[in-house]
Amino acid sequence: MVDHPERLKPTMAELKAMGINIIAPPIWALIRNTEGKLVPSNYAKAAKKAGLNIIAWSFERSAPLNTGGGWYYQSVNGMLGGKNLITRDGDIYEVLDVLAQQVGVIGVFSDWAATTTYYANCRLAKNRNKNG
Repeated sequence: MVDHPERLKPTMAELKAMGINIIAPPIWALIRNTEGKLVPSNYAKAAKKAGLNIIAWSFERSAPLNTGGGWYYQSVNGMLGGKNLITRDGDIYEVLDVLAQQVGVIGVFSDWAATTTYYANCRLAKNRNKNG
């Protein structure tokens, strides 16, 4: 269903019409492997198109990323077919960047907030430097 969110019942638009404003799917539902790159999934795109905000879960809960990250990264680690894009622990920052910059999540549940805090501080510093 992640690749075909239009098949979901209720649809994203129906959820929004019911007054739902925020959804909280797992990380693997929000990202995918397209031509060897981490990109937003069709599910994430449909949610944003419907005007839903997204909170992702759960960072720091997975198996070590140098072994693919397990269930939490199944859409990009080869578990569902395709190339494994999760091969080193530092890939967590690439995933977080796609979630923040391309998916546009408003939050990320994390078992250990140091990773998300470090990312946010670095991103904010980069944006401050870029904007003068």
